[in-house]
Amino acid sequence: MDTIEERLPPHSVEAEEAVLGSLLIDPDAIFEVSNFLKADAFYRAQNRWIYESILSLSEQRVPLDVVTLIEELRRQERLEEIGGESSIINLLNAVPTSINVEAYGRMVEAASIRRKLILAAGSIAKLAYNEAEDINV
Repeated sequence: MDTIEERLPPHSVEAEEAVLGSLLIDPDAIFEVSNFLKADAFYRAQNRWIYESILSLSEQRVPLDVVTLIEELRRQERLEEIGGESSIINLLNAVPTSINVEAYGRMVEAASIRRKLILAAGSIAKLAYNEAEDINV
């Protein structure tokens, strides 16, 4: 049996890409997820950067599409780090429809919460093992 340290933290790259692909298919879907889905919920840094760029475009009231997203990532000097233009175009193929964007977003959010719980549990365990500290504080 593997230990906790050997396991990958909870995440779903497929759900992350489905959210991003959904937003490219239907830019108005941002209003369905932006109120609960934060950029730090994304496990893959590249997906987090793409979502941050989408949020930035939305805040600037710039229409979201493949061209504007690529330009935003280029402006932030992150386009090559995420795999270039082809990685953005591939997101369109990650999901056939944007109708389930909220469900995909909730999956990303749930995995993020699980990762935070694991970090908190680890911190608590470290505190419990530290016998030099007074536990009656």
